[in-house]
Amino acid sequence: MRQFFVFVFSLVLLFSGVTASASEQCSSLFLVQNWEVSSRVRKNKFVTNRDLYEYREVLHTDFMNSLSKLTPDQHWVDLGAGKANAQIDYIKSFSNPLSAAQATGVAYKLDRWFSPPKFDGKLQIKEGAFEQQPTATWKKADLVTDVFGVISYTHDLHTSLQKVFDLMNVKGELYIFTTNYHTSIKVGEKKSLSLMDFLATVEGIHVEGRYGTIKITKEIENVIVPSFELVKYVDDAPPSRTYIRSDLVH
Repeated sequence: MRQFFVFVFSLVLLFSGVTASASEQCSSLFLVQNWEVSSRVRKNKFVTNRDLYEYREVLHTDFMNSLSKLTPDQHWVDLGAGKANAQIDYIKSFSNPLSAAQATGVAYKLDRWFSPPKFDGKLQIKEGAFEQQPTATWKKADLVTDVFGVISYTHDLHTSLQKVFDLMNVKGELYIFTTNYHTSIKVGEKKSLSLMDFLATVEGIHVEGRYGTIKITKEIENVIVPSFELVKYVDDAPPSRTYIRSDLVH
């Protein structure tokens, strides 16, 4: 009888090990349903003080012209704004802050000692993850920027992109600066697209640029981003990410 119990106990251990191994493999392949951010994002281990001059240098050449055309009743949203230095520089360029467009900076976490100026309500900082922000209640955006921000670091790129396009006005513009090779979307067994090439397949937007310097113009009201899921994430600056179209996962 004792030998029987030892045998059963061994089987339980073996089965538990197989189950744990399978679970680990599954976790490495498919995105956990619960929302998460990388450790680098939680610790703010990236540049948070980019100014407007740097934005001008790295974003698409149309950016500064589009920014200069914003009217006081329009809205600029900066994803991953850090300390919002670029937006502060922009508002300071006006002798009267009320002449500037409304500016909203998205920052996952601000240093506790840092309090950006509000410029009579022209600048707002939305602290926390963009994916969980109630963007449906925000003023529609005419200009959106992302310099190694949410779009470069998020686990849930699909949700982030969909929220951005839902937030934008028709004819609004999205300017992205990221690496051209850290993000890939598998659309077939042997075919992968860069972020820019994937965006070019989305109906209702016009995509320009190259090598991670991207300009997107929203052309219709309801832009739908095809569903895709994360299958690999390497936490780096920026992270390396591989996604796959959802209809190819199962």
